[in-house]
Amino acid sequence: MTATDVRPRTTPLPKLQIILVLLIISTEPITATVIYPFIPEFIRLTGITNGDEKRTGYYAGVIESMFFVTECLVVFHWGRASDKMGRRPILLLGPLGLAFAMLGFGLSKTFWQMLFFRCWQGMANGNIGVVKTLVAEITDDTNIADAYALITLTYGGGVTLGPVIGGIFSDPARRWPNIFGRSAFFHDFPYLLPCAVTAVLALLTFVFAYLGLKESMKPVLHISRPNSTSAEQQPLLRDSNTAEGYGTAENGDSTPKAPAPLTFREIITSSLHLQRALICHAFFSFTHMAYTVTIPLAYSTSISAGGLGLSPYQIGVILGIYGTCNAFLQLFIWKPMLKRIGARKMYILSYSFYLSNFSFMMAARIVTAWFGKVSWVTWSLIVMQMSSASLASTGYNACAILIVKAAPQGALGAVNGIQHTISSGLRGLAPLVASSLFAASLALDWRVSGGKGGIARYMVDLIMVSVVSAGVWRASKLPK
Repeated sequence: MTATDVRPRTTPLPKLQIILVLLIISTEPITATVIYPFIPEFIRLTGITNGDEKRTGYYAGVIESMFFVTECLVVFHWGRASDKMGRRPILLLGPLGLAFAMLGFGLSKTFWQMLFFRCWQGMANGNIGVVKTLVAEITDDTNIADAYALITLTYGGGVTLGPVIGGIFSDPARRWPNIFGRSAFFHDFPYLLPCAVTAVLALLTFVFAYLGLKESMKPVLHISRPNSTSAEQQPLLRDSNTAEGYGTAENGDSTPKAPAPLTFREIITSSLHLQRALICHAFFSFTHMAYTVTIPLAYSTSISAGGLGLSPYQIGVILGIYGTCNAFLQLFIWKPMLKRIGARKMYILSYSFYLSNFSFMMAARIVTAWFGKVSWVTWSLIVMQMSSASLASTGYNACAILIVKAAPQGALGAVNGIQHTISSGLRGLAPLVASSLFAASLALDWRVSGGKGGIARYMVDLIMVSVVSAGVWRASKLPK
């Protein structure tokens, strides 16, 4: 056996730093998804829809979008700032800001107050791209897959925990009347409790990170530079103890010497592989968020209007079970599959499952409308839909690995900033597009067939299947 046949030993992950990083990562999906089970009812409660259920989707889409739109506007700048100031101070700002923003959201009484605090959440979470930069800096080729598997697991856990918190703790005065029923406060603010729970989690994350998170960015090497003394003023003979070609404290000022950072254009044009990986990341981000926001709309809308008529509690439980299945896949399937087939094939396979995700959701709505109730057939389709969604979610980190490997040297922070700018921008656009398409589908169905369940009702599902098909074709162009 030659030396090249010997596999390198896997470097152990720095446990404490990884745990703290995962805590910071968890705040993004928890705060982003905690509102999903109750956001349709919260929107109606503000009175912005004037009692028209079909308009709920438009306003829900705006609220869900602004988290990611605001994140998109700041994420690249957070990445640039981390390249100059270090990763640690930038990362500490996120959970602290999220804690206050979540409390403000739960205390909102109008749609515009909700919108303001949702934007605040997105701004506070704009530093999430720095997390992957830090992870890349504290890992190597032997353990980066392990770290990214943990990231996906944590993100999946946050996606699980957020809707569960939102579903269980929403409207506590009505859910637990013996405990909260006499409190006028919780009658006035029925959705404060789930927001307060997530705020406490974010605040605890800040405290732990402040106490234990270390800086991962290596300090810039200092190279001495000759002083500005003119050649005529320099001695003709140097001291023999002075190394030729290097300045000293006596004859020059020590100043940082680092290569100039690449511009945005230089980074984007540096590699065809990077361009294609970023395009795939764009498809995945848009599709995943469009699917995520369509679920509570389709599930909460009444059966007569084209949905499943489920309660926030039921929606929270369903999404919680989905997250649990997702965590199982990340623990036992994602890493072995990645090592066996590689990041490229893993991404293509995972993303393809979104075709079945939207198909199963459309079928569940059709069957429910046909029977006039949520039958065992509907529940079976929901199980198949969530199983397919768990498989699809594994593509996120496969694509992230492709991007990291294609990043130019010395620009990893900026590349991750670009990645999350794209991700945040499209995750901000997707809720607005998907929820508007959902609302337009219901409105068009009402105009065309009087709300009797024509093909127009499922326009959003059919359009998204077309988008996924284009994304699968684009992924097939990734370099092998």
